[in-house]
Amino acid sequence: TPQTDESENQVDMITSLRSPGSTLKPLLYAAMLSDGLILPHTLIPDIPTQIGGYMPQNYDLGYDGAIPASRALSRSLNVPAVKMLQQYRYQRFHSLLKRMGVHTLRRPADFYGLSLILGGCEVTPWELAGTYASMARTLNHYDRYKANYNPADYHPPSYLSNSAESADKQIERASVIDHASLYFTFEAMKEVMRPGEEALWEQFASSKKIAWKTGTSFGFRDGWAVGLTTGHVVCVWVGNADGEGRPGLTGIETAAPLMFDIFDLLPASGWFVAPIDRMVQTAVCRESGYLAGPDCAHADTVYIPVPGHRSTACPYHQTIHTNAEGTLQVTAECTAPDQLVATPWFVLPPAMEYYYKIRHGNYQELPPFAPGCQPGEERSMEMIYPRDHAKIYIPLEIDGQRGRVIFKASHRKGDTHIYWHLDDAFVGETQTYHQLALDIPAGSHRITLVDDQGSQISQHFEILEK
Repeated sequence: TPQTDESENQVDMITSLRSPGSTLKPLLYAAMLSDGLILPHTLIPDIPTQIGGYMPQNYDLGYDGAIPASRALSRSLNVPAVKMLQQYRYQRFHSLLKRMGVHTLRRPADFYGLSLILGGCEVTPWELAGTYASMARTLNHYDRYKANYNPADYHPPSYLSNSAESADKQIERASVIDHASLYFTFEAMKEVMRPGEEALWEQFASSKKIAWKTGTSFGFRDGWAVGLTTGHVVCVWVGNADGEGRPGLTGIETAAPLMFDIFDLLPASGWFVAPIDRMVQTAVCRESGYLAGPDCAHADTVYIPVPGHRSTACPYHQTIHTNAEGTLQVTAECTAPDQLVATPWFVLPPAMEYYYKIRHGNYQELPPFAPGCQPGEERSMEMIYPRDHAKIYIPLEIDGQRGRVIFKASHRKGDTHIYWHLDDAFVGETQTYHQLALDIPAGSHRITLVDDQGSQISQHFEILEK
């Protein structure tokens, strides 16, 4: 509705350009399902990430190491969303948004970059509601068209209903997002109890099933809540017409209560029909959410969208050889063949493992190698921050001096010593917790890490002058 403002008589906020916050994340999740790039619960990295000079952070500033894509969506985590957009490519997402009804992206894709998924663009509440309605409309028509789609289902909202049926000649075999991917997206959005930015919602006691997403723009300028059922879409924006931010103006605190109040006034409309004909049953790795590979010990036969057959087999399971007790890794070079026990093992890369094991007490790290057994080319050490070829800006402290860079690494062996070298000069040693703060002048540098087994990693970074 129009909002009264000190500088203008009436401001029509429904058609005003605003930052969408996190409200575009479900569209990326659905698009990646539809392309077979992920399955509903594929593990997505959630670790400190630097892309050029940009370092996205989660709302709670914590990391999970790895998190199922569906859970990353329901918790609205920023780092996994950026990782997903890196894979999907922001140029494609820019084009997809226009096809789905967001026509307010007036600058080229490179202007927005990866910030597209975090609200670094502009939409109107009118178009956002229309985009969500178009997705719901497409899934509602599953029973009508089965394996086909009506491209006219994606259209701007209208105050006047049009009951005229579209001509059959408009029916097509493909759509922007397929039926099954829409269904799994709405299922992920149906989760109500969310930590972090979209915290536990205690007031909503309705039994209605609602797919919903909140969003908060940078600087607390915009609070969003978008929800949908088979019969209704409700889009709520809360903020100041002049764009002024206000601490606490978040989607979950301001817009969500209004959205649920509106849904409570609307008649119940049930839930979406599962498009079983657009799904396949297949074996999926229980731990990783990928298609089960030959080394996956636990596979569940579940429904996935048909395009999911093109997704990747589990990259995190491998078969290792241990002693009979399973406490040490061994090889044929140091152990008799009849003493080798082949064991499938769930292994995350060191940086992901570092955070994942903190939140998952049942995660089992790889056992160490037995004395005399060589680990070969196993990657046991990884730099968490900064990444290779990173460009780092360090703000000046109050006294005018340049601050320090906090380097962070992980190692599979908890008690290992790591010896740090900056530009070939020894600068420190760490054990167990591999973190080191260094004063570094502007310019290009190389950091080298050597563990007590002689393994070494080396990478370059640049400290920016301005």
